Amino acid sequence: MKKILIMAVAFVVMMTMAIPASAATVGSQVTITSAGNAPIVKCKWEQEPITSMESGDPTHVLYKTGAPSNSQFNPPMVKGGKKSIDYYAVVADLEEGGNVAQVFADVFHPLNSPPPYSTSTDPRGPFFKYEIPFSAQVQFIPGGIISDTDKGNEIAAVNAAYNAHLITFASGYTLLDVVTELSKGTAVLWKGTALIDYEQPAGEYTVNVFAIDHTNATSAALVNTFTYVAISGVEVDFNKIVYGSVGLDVEKMIAGDMVWDANPTPVLVGEGQPNQATVRNIGNTWAHVTIKESDMGFGQDINGMWNVAFDARMGNSDTYRVYFNPEQTVTLPNFLKLSTLDELDLSIKVHKSVPGQTLYSGTITIGSTIEPFAQ
Repeated sequence: MKKILIMAVAFVVMMTMAIPASAATVGSQVTITSAGNAPIVKCKWEQEPITSMESGDPTHVLYKTGAPSNSQFNPPMVKGGKKSIDYYAVVADLEEGGNVAQVFADVFHPLNSPPPYSTSTDPRGPFFKYEIPFSAQVQFIPGGIISDTDKGNEIAAVNAAYNAHLITFASGYTLLDVVTELSKGTAVLWKGTALIDYEQPAGEYTVNVFAIDHTNATSAALVNTFTYVAISGVEVDFNKIVYGSVGLDVEKMIAGDMVWDANPTPVLVGEGQPNQATVRNIGNTWAHVTIKESDMGFGQDINGMWNVAFDARMGNSDTYRVYFNPEQTVTLPNFLKLSTLDELDLSIKVHKSVPGQTLYSGTITIGSTIEPFAQ
């Protein structure tokens, strides 16, 4: 038995060794053909998913003469906020109707955008923002049939955008052409959605939409722009400044800091307070800070001279310090770039007080103005 077992094992080993242990690497090749007629992007537009379709022009009266595709969107004006934008296109193809392989948009930042929005290394150019894939807004029934309900929804969307002066048509096509093709099912409405950030630069965003059919035939680009409306805005991390005790004709500064107080409730800044004044940009432009202070009850003399004066600066350089009287709105000369913050220093100088009165109070209005972008 032992001999038989040994022979069997030896046989198995010999058989195993007889199987060659090798692998072959071979080449591969594929050719994407482009045959037949290229699809056509017959019209396109952008809108927000809100009732008015465009927050920057809710009554649809600001469109450009001769260029009715001028959707206008306001920034969210909230730190870290994002806004959703829907991109639409009606696509037709002689062989495939609107049931093509791909539809997408290439979106570009405004041409005056500062870095890093003007320094993309993408082959599509330095202002390239992103590519957005689209999906058909119909459910194809076997055989490529589109339901009357889907057709009705497509036509309603096109008519609403047309009435709001949002649509760009390809050369030679009209609303009647597009609606007729949608009703016949020889064209399809496509949609893509993407977010735009609160700090994305204001201006005209270029949108190029392409369609590709299943033979790899690619449409010409249909190009339009939408406006990210320029709105400057700043916010501060306090609701009241405490100047504390002051002497007559002695300037007292309450220094700011670079630390944003995230406390959700309004906080004090100034003398004896743990937090100090910080200001930050929440708009889509570069922003100068504007300041206006009330007279806090100090009043004026008979000659109109104020009994109190103020000054302010953003940052540490006195080059940017601005002196002003009560009820006067001043603009600080330096500015905040997109999504940046800085310390805000506020000063008071009391020339004369009301006899017997020791406590004074007033208001400070802090706003902003636009500083144009520079490369």
